[in-house]
Amino acid sequence: MPTDTHFATNWLEERYRFDVAARNPRVEAACLQYFSDHTSVSIIDIGAGTGANFIYLAEKLPQSQQWALLELNPTLLKHARERLKIWGAAKGYAVSESTQELHFKKSQQHISVRFVNGSFLELPQLLPLQRYHLVTASAVFDLLSKEMLQRLVQTFHGNRLALLATLNYESMSYLPADAADEHWTGLYEKHMQRSQDFGRALGPDCASYLEHCYKELPKDQLLRAPSRWQIEPGDAAMHQHMLEFLERSLNEMASIGHSGQELQQWLQQKHQCLQDRQLRLTVTHSDLFTAPVYEG
Repeated sequence: MPTDTHFATNWLEERYRFDVAARNPRVEAACLQYFSDHTSVSIIDIGAGTGANFIYLAEKLPQSQQWALLELNPTLLKHARERLKIWGAAKGYAVSESTQELHFKKSQQHISVRFVNGSFLELPQLLPLQRYHLVTASAVFDLLSKEMLQRLVQTFHGNRLALLATLNYESMSYLPADAADEHWTGLYEKHMQRSQDFGRALGPDCASYLEHCYKELPKDQLLRAPSRWQIEPGDAAMHQHMLEFLERSLNEMASIGHSGQELQQWLQQKHQCLQDRQLRLTVTHSDLFTAPVYEG
């Protein structure tokens, strides 16, 4: 993930349409159906970035909503606030704001959005979880260790919070294929799972481990299904972002996997395919919805 805020903002905005196209309709429908008899829904979006989950889901939920957007980077959170004001005005909502919140009103629907600067790993200390129904997370869990994800699942489950987790990375494949692709994409995934101060990140194993954690718990329904980015030859900006991520990550793996010259040759071949408008990339993710099964 990019750490430079300006670059991160550009990246999040570029990827949005690919995220929308990738979302699995069965998983989304299960979430919407689960809350269909609620007159109001309270949602925590963890790792909220610039507000993409809110923008995508707010109009799909017909009832009034209370959102908490939780983001560690204060600059991204500020950008989210401005982006949501523009969104609300464009969608015909009456928009009002206070120091910590935005409010959107249209007909009988009222949506409030609270902006919370902090780490979702400290979720119980930041928000009164008993007031919320649903947690949303997009492209977040691959960054965590097994222990971190297990603790989060226990927090969600213990507070009877449903979870809609989208775009959990699994794999990528290029067309036209090159004999070296498997080596380089495999090394990229090893970089995702490299040891860090907090332990080893899950990377492409995140969706499987998330499903495993929930299957260990009683009385939760669960649906997991694939979601895929299809990046076509004309999607030059998105291809460029992906190649930059690969190059940056693979350069950090030089000591165990390659010489710099081999990497540059492979990247040059991909850039040539991109220039010739032949490059395609499929990035496979999983979407997952899980929620408490209510008795009675």
